[in-house]
Amino acid sequence: MLEVKEYLKPKTVEEAYELGILPNSLYVSGGLIAAQLKISHLERLIDLKSLKMDEIEEGEFVKIGANTKLAAFMKNPTLSKLNNGFLEKSAREIGSTQIRNMATVGGSMAFKLGWSDVITIFMTMKSQIEFYDGGFQRVPLENYIKNGKRTQIVTAVYLPKSTHFMAFEKFAKSTFDIATLNLGAAILLENGVVKDATIVVGSRPMISERIREVEEFLKGKELSNSIEEAAKLIEKVVKVGTDMRASAEYRKVLAGALLKKAMRRIYHESGIQS
Repeated sequence: MLEVKEYLKPKTVEEAYELGILPNSLYVSGGLIAAQLKISHLERLIDLKSLKMDEIEEGEFVKIGANTKLAAFMKNPTLSKLNNGFLEKSAREIGSTQIRNMATVGGSMAFKLGWSDVITIFMTMKSQIEFYDGGFQRVPLENYIKNGKRTQIVTAVYLPKSTHFMAFEKFAKSTFDIATLNLGAAILLENGVVKDATIVVGSRPMISERIREVEEFLKGKELSNSIEEAAKLIEKVVKVGTDMRASAEYRKVLAGALLKKAMRRIYHESGIQS
């Protein structure tokens, strides 16, 4: 940090991008680094808070500006009620109150870190990411995290409105710790039968990924009768790795346990008790 020569507050996204592509530059937002670059030393920090981008707007999609704090998931009336309070409930599993009051939506996306709870949550909601890299683009979150381009400024997240029941589960020593595994489930029901499903696993320890084999398995089945089978299937097909926190074998079993927990939560919230 002693090598930093400039602390800049650009007035436009375009200006911020031009500064960011200069050698030895780093974006910061909300007190946290908003882009992770492999650089030998820092010469300039570019503060994205000066761009505002903290709007929350409801239209065809719910638009969340990139500088919106994670605490808004619990405090903003639009976000806290979305999908039966999915964001509000999920936010309680992300870090501490202090972290949620400081970390931003954009920063949580731009890191593209494998253990990100926020990426798993937004992927479960089939969100779209708007970013600038010389031009504005808006793509599904899945596409964004696969893009290896390092200099991009996330400007907003767009959440589609849906009637899916959703649940987010994670396993960690505490909410302050990095998850050993996290999982999101979104299920659309009609008379107790699954019409559509999104199943996402993150902190594998690789970045979040949809488990499409399980999604396809669930379609057309009664939710109450498919929980155990779905859990067994995800243990077989989920791609996981080993690190200091857990072995791959342990993560597979954990994926099954978290999916069962998420599906049971959705079953009870849906009100289709037998």
